[in-house]
Amino acid sequence: MRILVGLFLVVLVAALVITGIVYVLARLLSPLLSGTDSQAWKNLLKKLSDHLDKHYGNLVPWDKDMLGLLSLNQQEERKPGFFNTIRSGVYSSIYHEPVLAYATLTSGQNAVTLARTSDREFIFRKKAKETEIWINKEPFGLYIDGSLISAGKGGRMIGRLERRPEESAFPVVLGDAASATLSNPGVVRSPNPRAVTMLKDMGLEEQNALLAMAILNMTGQA
Repeated sequence: MRILVGLFLVVLVAALVITGIVYVLARLLSPLLSGTDSQAWKNLLKKLSDHLDKHYGNLVPWDKDMLGLLSLNQQEERKPGFFNTIRSGVYSSIYHEPVLAYATLTSGQNAVTLARTSDREFIFRKKAKETEIWINKEPFGLYIDGSLISAGKGGRMIGRLERRPEESAFPVVLGDAASATLSNPGVVRSPNPRAVTMLKDMGLEEQNALLAMAILNMTGQA
């Protein structure tokens, strides 16, 4: 009799644990896939924004030269745990100034990332192999298989990231020519590596496209 009671308790505890895990995953997954007008989506963005405000509020002003000074080095990286489901950190310039903060919530192949400089904010919603991108809450584009396509009907190609895992740098094509390279975080071993190497002067849209692809590359979501 005692053995049966013991087995029953083990099964009951296991069932409660599984139910709890499923509940938590469902709570995480639902906002990630919610419509952008839903309260769940707005609450998720507020949660990520509050996290950035709390931990990474003092970013150095972003100027026209900062994109070429951005490094792969992270400061104050925070990894998700039992009580904190957000992965976050702040990337510095090559002069060790905090310039780009991000916060990511992940569930399976889906993720939402809020990234912020002093003058603009990026939202990335990854669903399997596709990533929707907003800049300052306005639709910017769709990133899929290395290609960045403008938002809206009849989207046009804005840029392309040519990723080769064994290479130390990835070419970025904007328009008809290679316009920059992004350093491969998995290969580069320099103590202070640049994240981006600029190959030409760029307008605002090209800068936004390049920075969006750089963030995806740096955070391992490209």
